[in-house]
Amino acid sequence: MRGAVVWAVVPFVPEAPFSIFRADAAPLELPDAVPLCKAAQRSESEFRFLVRAKARPVLVLSDAPDPRVDEHFALRLVRLSELSLEARARAVSGGDPLLFPVPGEKVPGLAEAFAVMIAAPVRVHRSAVDSENVLGRLGASELRIVHERFAKLHQLDLSNLVREEINRLKELARRRG
Repeated sequence: MRGAVVWAVVPFVPEAPFSIFRADAAPLELPDAVPLCKAAQRSESEFRFLVRAKARPVLVLSDAPDPRVDEHFALRLVRLSELSLEARARAVSGGDPLLFPVPGEKVPGLAEAFAVMIAAPVRVHRSAVDSENVLGRLGASELRIVHERFAKLHQLDLSNLVREEINRLKELARRRG
């Protein structure tokens, strides 16, 4: 699935006021996170929230769902037509590091061109992804750029990975003579 663009049901991030589902009554409305955090301290940390969700195309970043939670890691997309003229021009020219433009021909299953939103990661359960209908796919070099921008944006420390790759390349060069 790595690099695939697929439809998925993506929930909005819960925000206050929180609506907690109750089978025997109307939803419980909480003005902030304090009561939920207090309940978590008493080992009552799982709640069923009522949240809005949207069926939307996403770019899957990993090969397969994480088997521990059965979720895909993905980035949301935005249609270029939804952006202001200035924002669209920056995105298309590559001048906005938070938007990676993808021409419509790369994803023929979508009606128009879009941009990958580098700052909009989502985890989507396998059951919420239409993996049978891949809309298109980014190539390895494009996906590498998306990963790089994601790491830079979030200031991920990749020093150990870089060091490991340098050592691997040194060993490869040593073996080749």
